[in-house]
Amino acid sequence: MTDFIARIALTQQFSKDHEGDLGGFAAKVMEYFPEEAEAVLEIGRFTYACYLLKAETKSECRWFLEQAWEKAFPGEPFAEIQISEIGDVETDGKSKYTKGIYTNFYGMDDFVRRITELLERLPYIRELGAEDVIKKQNYLCAIDSGCGFSTLISGLSTVLIAHEVFPKPEDGTDYAYAEFVMGAEEKNGHFDEDSAIDLLRDEDNKKNLHVIGIDISYFLEGNKTDELRRFVRRLEDLQRDYVFVFRIPFLEKKAFDEIRTVLSDMMLLETIQIPPYSDLCLMEFLWENLNKAKLMPDVAINEMAIEKIHQEKMDGRFYGYKSVEKIANEIILRKIADNARKKAEGAEVDPFTLNPEDIAGLVHEERGKATGYAALAELIGMEDITVRIREIIAQIKVAMANEKLDRPSIHMRFTGAPGTGKTTVARIIGQIMREEGILRKGAFFEYSGRDLVAEYVGQTAVKTSTICRDSYGSVLFIDEAYSLYTEDHSNNDFGKEAITTLISEMENHRDDMLVVMAGYTDEMETLMKANPGIRSRMPVILHFPNYSKKQLFDIFMLMVRKHFAFDPGLEEESHKYFMALSDKYLESKEFANARFVRNLYERTWSKAALRCSLAGVSNIVLTREDFIAASGEKEFNEKIEVQKVVGFK
Repeated sequence: MTDFIARIALTQQFSKDHEGDLGGFAAKVMEYFPEEAEAVLEIGRFTYACYLLKAETKSECRWFLEQAWEKAFPGEPFAEIQISEIGDVETDGKSKYTKGIYTNFYGMDDFVRRITELLERLPYIRELGAEDVIKKQNYLCAIDSGCGFSTLISGLSTVLIAHEVFPKPEDGTDYAYAEFVMGAEEKNGHFDEDSAIDLLRDEDNKKNLHVIGIDISYFLEGNKTDELRRFVRRLEDLQRDYVFVFRIPFLEKKAFDEIRTVLSDMMLLETIQIPPYSDLCLMEFLWENLNKAKLMPDVAINEMAIEKIHQEKMDGRFYGYKSVEKIANEIILRKIADNARKKAEGAEVDPFTLNPEDIAGLVHEERGKATGYAALAELIGMEDITVRIREIIAQIKVAMANEKLDRPSIHMRFTGAPGTGKTTVARIIGQIMREEGILRKGAFFEYSGRDLVAEYVGQTAVKTSTICRDSYGSVLFIDEAYSLYTEDHSNNDFGKEAITTLISEMENHRDDMLVVMAGYTDEMETLMKANPGIRSRMPVILHFPNYSKKQLFDIFMLMVRKHFAFDPGLEEESHKYFMALSDKYLESKEFANARFVRNLYERTWSKAALRCSLAGVSNIVLTREDFIAASGEKEFNEKIEVQKVVGFK
């Protein structure tokens, strides 16, 4: 009997369906292995599981796995199985690193597949005395920044050294890799072509480095195919010394194939594609970091942690595992603080179990206690919009209850100036649709049109699809959506690529996602010309008019009453101020409506806070003087209508 390690990769749907099992699916499969397999569950995560088994052959090992899976989950497919022979990991370096790659590489199924293929081929390569072929086998890896490229090339180098494809470095380490980024010139951590070649020709580097990761994203900008060919040609005489792993962002197939063709014309090339990580894949890495800190999370923290991950993504600057590691550290610190507080209060402390209450405040709570309709009723000036929303919800519910009726498209266009409540209303609609059973989650994802556009050709479709994937079951709100398209052809094709991808996502998930595009009325009408399919898929239009002076005053006082005590003089002074605002300014595009009011409100209580702090007073009461001081600042006092006086006094 031979010892094997096997990794079952799951489909995304299966992972979602069994998220709450906390890896329990892996233990269930264990129940159906035959005794002779002596199966051991090595690790069970959200998206994969690893087992140690005994079998006569790899084929028999696969048969054991497939039969056990079918008995545990009849009719539910897995994605794939990878199997490698393994020995004693305590004494055999080859087995140690094989096991490490099978158990620790989250979201990298394609990389695990390549390593498995390499290990299968090595004995036959040695029979032929063709070890140099492995040294000349290079890779093109499509993986986004922060998603583990360094870990990947490190893992490849450890396997190649453990299996004696390359000698151990002179410093005795088990890995030998380096990575750098190509650029137009040598600066800011980037290497130009000449400096990169000089680095690789250094004799010390040849002795101590075997796998070289090279970020070639620079060559995706504009038409730099000839430059890339020239650079790769200069690497030709270095291929006996290094295995090259070229990194580009994860691209759609056509753009990826163009780069692959350029490289494969001049060298042996395998491809590795690491798609943007799913929420559950990121959760696996989060759990690993928490486990390292000896914390045992309850699966109930997952919803909060995923929401935190989504909040980190909102500004368009999410750095994959690095961002998740930061979240893990924040959770650990919150748990430590909670333990310290409980101990100081004399309460019982569980130092290792991690529950949602231990990390309260990790995410910014957007939903209040009020129902969606109650929250909508609190908004000023939304009477007509409220009626229309009730009509839309009623129509959808009737269609859901009647199989003979087609469910109407729920995607919407919001038109109007900034600060007129579009974002707030979209958020509330998500809450209402969740409460009414129309959307599964009702969460809210806010991006600008520019956030959907990526840096390179072929990357925008991937980025837009990833944003949509996060939004399934929820609301995807795209502000300034008109930035994706202009009629003067001054923009590139990236915006159209995002729109095309959005249309496909809106159609394929018309019952499980609400897309709301928002912007100025005229610009939104221009956007509808970008693609014939966009108008029909967004039939619902809600227009948000500018607020009147009276409504602006009411909004200001609503904010004040909600949070502070105030003197009567403040209400009188603020009413006078809003009634004097220039009509010309209120009608201009620079006026931000409720956003302008919020800024003035925050400036007012900031003045009050400073006054009370200097006076040694802890209880803040807003006064007329606080408002006068705030509204007198430049950004507010130039908006008042100047009364012209005719004649002499």
